[in-house]
Amino acid sequence: MRARILAAAAEEFVDRGFQGARLAEIARRAGFTKGAVYSNFESKQDLFVELFEQRWLDLMGRVAGEIAGLGLADAVGKGGAAIASALVADPEWSLLVLEFGVQAVRDPQVRQAYQRERRLLRGKLIELIADRAREWGVDMDVHTTALSLTALISGLVLEHAVDPEEVDEQAIGAAVTALFAGAVARAG
Repeated sequence: MRARILAAAAEEFVDRGFQGARLAEIARRAGFTKGAVYSNFESKQDLFVELFEQRWLDLMGRVAGEIAGLGLADAVGKGGAAIASALVADPEWSLLVLEFGVQAVRDPQVRQAYQRERRLLRGKLIELIADRAREWGVDMDVHTTALSLTALISGLVLEHAVDPEEVDEQAIGAAVTALFAGAVARAG
């Protein structure tokens, strides 16, 4: 049941955006009642947050898989390319995350859910970067790198949506690669 609700919610959010999505429509798409949705999720933002977490963890897993076993120089470029590929392949979802963030600024309930999830995911990203840095023998500022990466991704998503010809997959990959290369260079 939960998987069907999540799949229906993903469709509804992509079709109508976070603000326009309705739990009744998610329930209809999933073939359940609105009560069934509420028995699995407390609110629309909780449902969105779970989808957001799944997608973010999937992206981190894909990037980790791409760079597994690579040396530092190769991993920096390959990781940037993997992130760029994922962002360009699913631009609607990336824009939904931005919409959710803007809504979080305006709505205290959404803010609470957004903040909780972003902190959790940033923590997982910090762990991933720290693990790789230890593997490569680099003593880098993993907190600042993770924060910079999440902020850069948000900005690149918006820029790509507005100007996909100029801010294409190659440009996104180069920007992410430059961020990591700079973090490694600062680590000395």
